[in-house]
Amino acid sequence: MSYYFKHNYVFTDHGLQRACERLNLNKENMFEAKEHCMKLIDKSTYEFHTTNHIYIRVGKTEIFFVINKLQNLIITVTKMSVAKQLEVIDKDL
Repeated sequence: MSYYFKHNYVFTDHGLQRACERLNLNKENMFEAKEHCMKLIDKSTYEFHTTNHIYIRVGKTEIFFVINKLQNLIITVTKMSVAKQLEVIDKDL
């Protein structure tokens, strides 16, 4: 028996493009790129929250998925230093 699993998050076009660029994924097969990103999110051990966003780290890198809380929408994938993380938390960006 098989079943379909629906992920909690969906991608914006910009978010998917940035994920492919930052994570060096194959842009030809977007379905596989999305699945790879979802696995990275599921395996993540570090995240932090602000009022409007969730920031989920990719492995032990400085790359984060930025997710809109209200829409469960992956907005972008970006590199964030520790100083930038503190700034985001302090300013509640």
